[in-house]
Amino acid sequence: MPHSKRHPSSSLKTSLPLLSGIITGMVTGVFLGFFLKSVQALSGEKVYTLLLNIDFVPGLPAHLPEWFEFSLHLAVSIVIGIFYIWWIKRSGRPIIRGIILGAVSSLLYIPLAPLSPRVPDFNDTGAILYWIAGHLLFGTLLGMCGKYVLAKKRPPVQ
Repeated sequence: MPHSKRHPSSSLKTSLPLLSGIITGMVTGVFLGFFLKSVQALSGEKVYTLLLNIDFVPGLPAHLPEWFEFSLHLAVSIVIGIFYIWWIKRSGRPIIRGIILGAVSSLLYIPLAPLSPRVPDFNDTGAILYWIAGHLLFGTLLGMCGKYVLAKKRPPVQ
């Protein structure tokens, strides 16, 4: 048997975690976006606006299309997804690690809320609770995706 058939290329081995991270980031990012958009539509709390807000980035126009802002949100989610898959492949515990990332990312409310008049106030308890709930759900979904990715890699029990 040729050497290349016995041992898959290292580029394939390294690209699969990258692909898993991209897919995980996309799935969880879309979920968080739709969750916060639904919350905003039902409650009036501008948590989806906060998620997409990039008013603080110098050099960008004041108003950008929603699809563009959502694409930036997904780019951040993909980076988180790649980091997350890398992390759990080294340390395991996908559910706990996912919830940790969700909780840590919810802390972004603190620096983002004061940066724009279009988003909820820093002291808006309702918005803070929705934001935290959304990010904890995001983290839980990260964990479920990570658990699936890790389970896929194990050989079947005989």
